[in-house]
Amino acid sequence: MIKTITKFFAVATILKNLLETKKGDITGNTQIHPSKFPGRTIFVREKEYFIRESYVNDTVPIVFLHSWGTDSLGSWFKILPKIKTSFIAIDMRNHGKSDSSWKRWDVDENADLVISILDQLNIEKCDLVGWSMGSAVGMSVARKKETLVRKLILITPFSWLGGAVYNEKIAFKVFVSFVRIRERLFPNFNPQSKFSFLRKSQSIEDEYTEWAWNNFHRSKDDFIYSDGGRFVVPYDARPWISEIQSETLVITGGKDKLVPEETSNEVINLLNNVKSKVIIEAGHSVPWTHSDELLEEINSFLNDE
Repeated sequence: MIKTITKFFAVATILKNLLETKKGDITGNTQIHPSKFPGRTIFVREKEYFIRESYVNDTVPIVFLHSWGTDSLGSWFKILPKIKTSFIAIDMRNHGKSDSSWKRWDVDENADLVISILDQLNIEKCDLVGWSMGSAVGMSVARKKETLVRKLILITPFSWLGGAVYNEKIAFKVFVSFVRIRERLFPNFNPQSKFSFLRKSQSIEDEYTEWAWNNFHRSKDDFIYSDGGRFVVPYDARPWISEIQSETLVITGGKDKLVPEETSNEVINLLNNVKSKVIIEAGHSVPWTHSDELLEEINSFLNDE
């Protein structure tokens, strides 16, 4: 009986996703855009990458690197409008409006991409802010080109992931396969969950709901998840984190379940020139839920000579 009911609901769910008319989740009558910074594209090795930029004379630009599954606005829409200095926000490979590929891609490749983009923009010195995946890319950038990064801010960072150890294990491959299946059968699962989190955590105002819905559902889920997170599987920065020379601030959430505090503490312990800040009530989504406190920490650290 239980198997029959399970099969029924499985078939009904698949049919619902195949046949239903999709619609946005909009609250309120007036809808506006939260961060009106138009962007442009740059070509790197025959691929087109999207950036948003704003420049203020005689200021060191801040480079913003987003989390996995969002983009330059999806991650930073509450931060960018309040930045008073120059900034560059990048849509990394397979994210946002940048080109995508079915080929293998990883943290170091995204770091090379960031370095190439900044070279084309004639940026010789910058401050770099990365959230989650962006923090991993940021550490790789700081290691690869020491002279480029003046100060480094890592939000909920990690030095390695389980895939670095278990990628050849059958159980891990089975898990990755289930991730692929879920994303292909239910492509709205991740964007819907992100949108729901923003609403439930009261991290977005009613007038921004249409933008948020469209932004998250624009993410290239088929590309991002098609290989079950291939880019994170080989990632293990522990052997080289101590090589990073940039002055670094690590910001963690006291209630982060995705990247627990002890995981971020591994990064802190391996860095040579580091300060740390724990936002006690925050989870993993610090730029969404605690943007004012985060912005205060960013400004304080970057302006502290």
